[in-house]
Amino acid sequence: MTSRTSLPLCGIGLFLVIALALAVLKAPPDGLERGQLSQFLGRFHPLVVHLPIGLVLLVAALECAGFFRNRKHLQASASFVLTLAAFTAQIAVFLGWLLARSGGYEGRLVTRHMWGGVSLAAALILCCAVRESNVKLYGTALFATVCLMAWTSDQGGKLTHGEGFLTEFMPAKLRAVLGVPPPEKRHTPTINQVGISLVSASAPGNVSVTFFTSRVAPIFQDKCVQCHGAQKKKGKLRLDTFENVMRGGKDGVIVKPGDPSGSEVFRRITLPRDNKDAMPAEGKPGPTEAEIKVIEMWIALGASQSLAAEEVRGAPPLAPPMTASPPLTADYRPRSDKIQALQSELGVRLVPRSQNPTDGLILRTVSVRERCDDAALVKLAPVASLIVDAELARTKVTDGGLKTLSTFSNLRSLDLSHTAITSVGVRLLSRLDKLETLNLTATGVDDTGVALLRHKARLKRLYLFETKCTVHSELQTEKQKR
Repeated sequence: MTSRTSLPLCGIGLFLVIALALAVLKAPPDGLERGQLSQFLGRFHPLVVHLPIGLVLLVAALECAGFFRNRKHLQASASFVLTLAAFTAQIAVFLGWLLARSGGYEGRLVTRHMWGGVSLAAALILCCAVRESNVKLYGTALFATVCLMAWTSDQGGKLTHGEGFLTEFMPAKLRAVLGVPPPEKRHTPTINQVGISLVSASAPGNVSVTFFTSRVAPIFQDKCVQCHGAQKKKGKLRLDTFENVMRGGKDGVIVKPGDPSGSEVFRRITLPRDNKDAMPAEGKPGPTEAEIKVIEMWIALGASQSLAAEEVRGAPPLAPPMTASPPLTADYRPRSDKIQALQSELGVRLVPRSQNPTDGLILRTVSVRERCDDAALVKLAPVASLIVDAELARTKVTDGGLKTLSTFSNLRSLDLSHTAITSVGVRLLSRLDKLETLNLTATGVDDTGVALLRHKARLKRLYLFETKCTVHSELQTEKQKR
């Protein structure tokens, strides 16, 4: 696109950006719901907003590709894509303003997201204006635009999914590098947690835990605060503190002490999930029957902030504490140096089974099948107790190697298909008490070899295809009955 045609378009774009900025300034989101047409159009924002995001990234990719001599022609398309990104960004901002203004949104997070969108639209107009005339300024502006887009998108993600959604499961080491604080743990108290509070409350001088704090507030926090909190206040309603709950929103109070059926909050959470007034809205999971009962009891008993939890009789029991799964192996991390050395020496891969360091390792040999033999298994003995899954198909392992494998005490899955093993060696595998899956396809195994395996309680899957075994179907039937 030539500068002669781009300048008028940039002028129009700048005018529209100024109009959008004035709209945000003069008519910011205030938590009120307005006309149905505005809400209808505004709800296209989540659909349209992804178009400029993709186009901006495409512009950056085209410009970067142009640095290579044989890809120089790709830069010719960047100007058109950039112009398209600028105008679709303005459409997305306008629809976002309609949604926020008419859909009952309010709060700092909404405001930041909206101003991020306006700034992004302005930055794209700047990129269009200087692309042909000032290459250095254009490069800087485009880089800043991509960064601004990432930040604005993050604000939008927080609006939809809540604060900390992106970083909730970030690995601890990456958190430390980026300076991201640990996530806040939001969950319903368990029997043990509240039990401890109640025990301490019964001691002289201690304040008893309240029913609102221990039972009601966690429900609001889990099911409601994402849309009715400090960052996002739909309908001018906040449910993050007792005072805010009792204050209500733009339509008045939502809790009438002593009258659950007359309380708007109780009416909303008991509506059918497909009702447009049901809360939580937007397809989010609603409260359970037990949680609804807790809120009903709290309102019926006066919706008090100070009512002690032990004074409430007949409340649904708290969720039992989650018990962690027992570790499959010891933590492999203290032996990381040894694991790395064995991988370098043998060419095998020792891969963590999951992010949990006590879920063990998977032994993979697909790239070194010709080198993986009985001697290699002997060298793996120092980490044998950490291996839960051994993939040894088509390797050079023989019956001699199975003697070593029988010491891999934590093996759950073992693949020996298409190897030279026979029934002589397979008998040794009966020592593996935790083995659940064993693949002996296309081996020299016969009925005598699997006889000792037939009654192993934990063995769920045994594959004997292309072997001399005649008890295959019988064995499978026995396993299915178990």
